[in-house]
Parts: sequence; structure tokens; C-alpha cells
Amino acid sequence: MKEFQKNLVAAWQDYASGKIDAKTLKGASAGFGIYQQKDEKTMMRVRRVAGHLSTTDLRSAAKVLRQHGGDYAHLTTRQDIQLHGIPATEVPAALETCESFGFRFRGGGGDTFRNTIVSPYSGLFADSVFDVVPYARALSDAFYGFDLAYGLPRKLKIAFADRPADAYLAQSNDLGFLAKIVDGQKCFETYFAGGIGFKPRLGIKLFDALPAEDCIRVARALTALFNDKGCRTNRAHARIRFLREDFGDDGLVALFHEYFAKTPVPRPSAVSLRSAVPVPVPRCVSPAALASPPPPATTFPTSTSILTDYETWKSLAVTPLANDLAAVRVFVPFGNFTADELESFAAAMEPMNATRFEILPTLDLGLVVPAAQLPGVYATLAALPRDYVAKSFVGNIRTCIGCTVCKSGVTDAPTIGRKVGEYFDAKYRPIDSLEKLAVASALLNDVRISGCPNSCTCQPLAKFGFAGRKLNGADAETAYLPGATDPVSLGAVDASVQVVPADEFPAFLEQRILHVLNICTANDND
Repeated sequence: MKEFQKNLVAAWQDYASGKIDAKTLKGASAGFGIYQQKDEKTMMRVRRVAGHLSTTDLRSAAKVLRQHGGDYAHLTTRQDIQLHGIPATEVPAALETCESFGFRFRGGGGDTFRNTIVSPYSGLFADSVFDVVPYARALSDAFYGFDLAYGLPRKLKIAFADRPADAYLAQSNDLGFLAKIVDGQKCFETYFAGGIGFKPRLGIKLFDALPAEDCIRVARALTALFNDKGCRTNRAHARIRFLREDFGDDGLVALFHEYFAKTPVPRPSAVSLRSAVPVPVPRCVSPAALASPPPPATTFPTSTSILTDYETWKSLAVTPLANDLAAVRVFVPFGNFTADELESFAAAMEPMNATRFEILPTLDLGLVVPAAQLPGVYATLAALPRDYVAKSFVGNIRTCIGCTVCKSGVTDAPTIGRKVGEYFDAKYRPIDSLEKLAVASALLNDVRISGCPNSCTCQPLAKFGFAGRKLNGADAETAYLPGATDPVSLGAVDASVQVVPADEFPAFLEQRILHVLNICTANDND
């Protein structure tokens, strides 16, 4: 165990014995993504580069929860997995258990280098330029022991994108790398000083074609600049993007190049850059599942289409990839798993050799399969006792963890999301028309509800983004004007809407979705 890990364990032991208070403890543990919840239990955030998880990891998380009295695991938009409800007295032992499983915490929170995120299914789309996961992993490994990155003015977020369609990731983080090929060489179009929190801004282009191996050098130079020049007196203005106000965009670019010129040239080793592509494609369906058709499906005749349960699921959960592969979105209700659910899900997947997943920005799991095996995948997922195929909207409206858990939370976002799901289930189930399918797609893909003005759900980038606040003491949501990821744009708070009370929110969301989709309701036709 490294020295910083020993110090962390010691801090929690001191807290459990009453030697230090909660405020002192937070100073020691926040940089590891370990926070007290509102119920005084603990959340432990495990970093996963690119959100990659194996069924072994799922089982390991279940063991931590079970052995140390945890409540559930939660998937995040930054591709971490959070272990919630660990009693404070169990945290030192839980840290040691996590260490034995190879779970990393350093940089999980606080004023540090945070988890490196990667666009989903890197290297597998028809328009993927190249697989960026090896570069993201090499950068993350290099920074894990880079002490300068763990005492910054505020957090530092880095993202990699493998194709133009995901350029928004590169442009909406503190530092972003977008894959491109120039003269046959792997390069990154590089952006910095972006962000979607308070006063969101898209990043400035730093390099048009950075040699891909220089990504670590760029990140180290920016870290040094931020450490020296970032604001340490006003946390609301302490992110890298606020340096644009101090130096101007051109001035900040020039300052970066001064730091870049004096930064050593650490480059990933050839071994570390061995691509994960072609990704080993799991034989995701057992021979028995392939030999039999999906379960009998109900069909819904309409004037425009006949949608079966399987076809509806395929429209909402499946994305075509190159080489006759398909990406499957495994819907995870509320983004949560109990220990039993983790183990039962892993047990169901392993016989099909479906053992590798990635955490998606929607708080779900992604799985790559041969397209020909989709009927069997659906049959397997639909047969499980938990709803992994979005038969209901409840649990599948993406929200943050909410004020009942998070000490920064203002509103109970998951409960608002549940009410939205119940409202739309009553009005749009069964999905028996293309119009209902369009509404379902908007709900599952484009709605983001935050429980406070922070951007944990990335709501400024969403078509239907909302931030929580109180209205006369009750929960409410502030609407954003539609953001977009292609082309990239950030939504601002919609002054024409102001604040929507929680009990009026589902109907308000329905009308906004119908308006954007240009779908007329029966009342509109009267």
C-alpha cells in the first residue's frame, strides 16, 4: 500500500475513534472520492478509466458492499462506480478490501485530476478514427503517481473521443483529445479550458494535430499551469476556464505553450499503447438461447407501424457498430445495483461469455455483441427479474443521486425522475406507434435532471436539461434551453420558463418534448 493510501486509512481510523471531526476528515478523504452522505454513512467512488468493468469487477463490488455493510453501487456520468452506504467504522477495512481488488480511489473527488473519460465503444464505430482507450489509460496511469495533480485549485477533468460525433467530450472538459489521422499518423485535435458547470464554456482549440504520444506531456503542462495560476481564494472561479477571464483566450494559449515548452517529454510506452481493438467480442449468447426465438412478443398495430417488444427494444437500446457488431445498452434502473443484483447480473452474463462492459453516460452498462445475436441477447435480458430492457420508464429517466444522499443536493432528483417515469408510463405505454417511440427515445436519451445547479448529469449539453432548486420551500427544476452534442452547443438557463414546481414537472416536460419533436397532441388538433 502506497504512503498516501496508508494516510487515508489512518484518517478514517482517527475519525472512527473520535480523534478528528468530519471537517478534518473531509480534507483528508475528499481527494479520494470518499465522502460522507447526508445519513452520515459513506460513499466511496472507484475510478474506472473509460468506464470499463468486467463481471469480476461487478462481483468484487458486491463483495465490498456485502462484507462492509454497504447499501448499493451507483454508476456515474463520469464512468466511475460509487459504493454507497458504507458505515464510517467500516471504511478503513473497506479500503483495504478495495485495494486487494485493484480498485483505485485517488483522484475520485476533491481538487484533483479526476477520472479520465472516453467516448463509448471507442474504435468500434464505422467512423471511429482509432481506439483512444490505450492513450486514456496510459495518461491515467502516469498521473496516478503525479503528486502535483492532487492539490490543485479545483478539479481537473480530461476526456478522449475517438470520432467527430463525440467531439463534444473533447470540447466540454478542462482538457480534451479528439482523434484524427494526419499524414498517416495518429494525432489529437486538442481543446482546453472548457467545462459545463458554473458559467459553462466550450474549450479553446490548443492543437490542430498533436502527435498522439504527446497527450501526457500536454496534460502535465496544463496541470503545472493550473497549479501555479488557478484561483485558490474563490472556489466559484477556480476552474481552468476562468483563467480565460484573466488572460484572454489568446493569452492563455500563449501561457500554456510556455509551460509546454519546459515540460519534460513523458510518452506512453509501446506496450501501454497496445490497442484494445479489435475488442474481443464476447460470444454473448448461449447456444440454447440462439437455438430458440425471443419470448412471445405482443404486437401493436397502428396506422404507421407494427412494433414488437423486441423491435421497440432494438430501436431504443441498440446502436450499430462496424464489422457487423452492435452496441447494446443494458438499462440499469436509477443507475443502481445492490450486492445481490450485481452478483445475479454477473451470473446471468457469464454463461454467455458476456464479461466485459463499459459504464455509459446514461448511468447504464454498454455491451458489444455480434449483431446476429441480438435476438438472443434480448431474450436473456428480458427474462431476468429486473428490468434491464426498459419495459418501464421508471428508473430510466436520468437524474443525479439527489439531496437525500448528496450533501450538495437541493432537490430529490430521483423522486422527480420516478414521477416523470410514472407519468409517461401511464400515457405512452404500450409503445404502439412511431410517435410514442420518438417520445420514448427522447425520454431515455435526451433528458437530464440535476438536483442542484451543479452539472453532475451534464444537463447543459442535453436537449432537455434541468437543474434543481427550491420554490417556496418545495422541490422545483430550472429549465435549460436545448443544448446539443452535434454540433456542440451549451444550453443556457431558459429565462422564459423560470422555475417549474416538481408536481407540474412531468406535464411540462411532456409539452416541451412534444414541441421539440413537433408532435401534435389530441388537444392540439381540436
